[in-house]
Amino acid sequence: MSPRPVMKRPCEDSSSAESDEEETIDVGSDNMYPGHTDTRTRRRGSPPTTTTQVMARKKRRGIIEKRRRDRINNSLSELRRLVPTAVEKQGSAKLEKAEILQMTVDHLKTLQVTGGRGCFDAHALALDFLSLGFRECVTEVSRYLSAVEGLDSGDPLRSRLLSHLTSCASQRAAAPSPSPYHHHPQQPHPFHPHHWAAAVATAAAFRHVPASAPYGLSGLP
Repeated sequence: MSPRPVMKRPCEDSSSAESDEEETIDVGSDNMYPGHTDTRTRRRGSPPTTTTQVMARKKRRGIIEKRRRDRINNSLSELRRLVPTAVEKQGSAKLEKAEILQMTVDHLKTLQVTGGRGCFDAHALALDFLSLGFRECVTEVSRYLSAVEGLDSGDPLRSRLLSHLTSCASQRAAAPSPSPYHHHPQQPHPFHPHHWAAAVATAAAFRHVPASAPYGLSGLP
């Protein structure tokens, strides 16, 4: 009998075993790729990210962002209150953030050019704020006459009163600043609050004064 069929079977079995062994090495061995980390092992090691954790992170970020915006807005409000040009404008229109920053930059440049002279002069600073306050009172009187008393811009009483107050504001702004050391205590300062109170009180009662009053506005304080 020929031994060929007997010799072929072990050869085929050995070849099949080697093939199976190679497939097992190719697929299952982690040492074939140095430095490679199995993603399935990494995912099992880290805790899963839940929807609650994501929402908590978003909430924390929102709180931090809100605090940052509040700090910026508070600082801008302080600048608007401290910078003279911003103080002068804030009663007439709403200032944008960029405008406040630009006014601050301009003010600092002015102080730098002048060497900061007058920035610590409390008397001069008080006069500046009093002048601005008087003009704001004039604006408020105009708003009161229009919104509360119903007097339009063409009303003669409204025109005469505002003209008088505006003239007073201009005269006081052009008047030389009195020295704080030579100011007589018995004489009211040109910017004394009494004048402001009198102007507002006059605005409230002025609509009852006849247009043909003999003294008109000449008797106003």
